[in-house]
Amino acid sequence: MTANADYQTVSIDPIDDGEEMPDVHLFIPTNPDAKKDDPDYGRGLKLDLPNLNSEDLPIDVIQAVLLTKSAVTLTDEQNFAVASTMLAYFQVMQPNYWNFLRKLGRPMAYLAGTVKAWAEQSGLDPKALSSSISKANTAPLWTMTGSNRMEPYTGR
Repeated sequence: MTANADYQTVSIDPIDDGEEMPDVHLFIPTNPDAKKDDPDYGRGLKLDLPNLNSEDLPIDVIQAVLLTKSAVTLTDEQNFAVASTMLAYFQVMQPNYWNFLRKLGRPMAYLAGTVKAWAEQSGLDPKALSSSISKANTAPLWTMTGSNRMEPYTGR
């Protein structure tokens, strides 16, 4: 495709050959409580992930990283957006991990723990990403009031 006089050509900055961000390598055990004598000890999944600070970060997770870096505190909507973005990334780009999660109990706990470790190994604040996922399943409960309107449940 050639340049057209009606369109502005996009130029990008060259990649800085300074500090290279190494990939992140995680091990997710099948049974985190297994001891050396247990048959489950050492069984699990090795996961190779891009560094979350890398210029080559997959477009699938850029939204989640930018969102968590842009705000001190995320709203519930933003927490859900980060959690769903990370879940979609694992489903599409890391199918081995996705299938591993499907076989285990407590997939949200494993997902939150994985994202926390991924953030830590990438040099990011792990609370920003992992809290988004761990809070994603704590949506407010709703109840019907005497006036037949839905309102958040306050415990009263």
